Amino acid sequence: MSGIPNNIPDDRIPEELGAALAGLYSGEARLPARIGGRTAGLAALRAYNPKDYVARNHLLAPISRLSMYLRHGMLSPREVADHIRARARGADREEGLRQLAWREFFWLVLKQKGRAVLENLEEPKYHATWSAELPEDVREAQTGLPCADAWITHLKDDGYMHNHERMWFAAYLIHWRQVRWQAGYTFFREHLLDGDLASNALSWQWVASTFSGKPYIMNQANIEKYSAGRWCEGCTADCPFMGSYEQLQEKLFGWRA
Repeated sequence: MSGIPNNIPDDRIPEELGAALAGLYSGEARLPARIGGRTAGLAALRAYNPKDYVARNHLLAPISRLSMYLRHGMLSPREVADHIRARARGADREEGLRQLAWREFFWLVLKQKGRAVLENLEEPKYHATWSAELPEDVREAQTGLPCADAWITHLKDDGYMHNHERMWFAAYLIHWRQVRWQAGYTFFREHLLDGDLASNALSWQWVASTFSGKPYIMNQANIEKYSAGRWCEGCTADCPFMGSYEQLQEKLFGWRA
């Protein structure tokens, strides 16, 4: 990038880059929580052990955190696939390759549909009434729900969310708060270090049921199970996620599966 010296002291990098990129981002200019670049990406790949990847939906399970490097072209999907084939076996290998395949599928949809992926590809599978704007209490992690506020804080502080946190937050925003998925997509684009257009937009549409057969939801038991009770134990909030899936589907959508 022209006009930026190559010997900027580390403590001045956010200020210099922030000024050079003014208008291309929102919020305060700051360095990311993780080191980027090809060298760091290769080091992360070599250090990654895909054993137990099949347990990826559990927040305490080992995860790769390679998505940022894939998103910015610091690693290629082929390099990651070769690593998984060499280091993983059985269900761990199958699940790792399946997630890479989903990533490639989303990019193929983007290639075919172009910017149409930023609008509903299908009609939602229920009568949806969505508002357009992200609520301020959501943006500021002040919803009053310990779990939701923790997901948002994680996103803003670390530029990252666990896969299951993303699904839970998306379902909460779309189905419980009745906000258009595009508002969530934009919020993720503001903060996620790995927030590429294809995976981000189409994953939000999958939750919203505009690119899937039914809306995705979770209940309190699901959150408690996969977070090892991180937020549920001792929670005194009026939890909107209490109930069976059938009860929540009827409450949210007016029908039972």
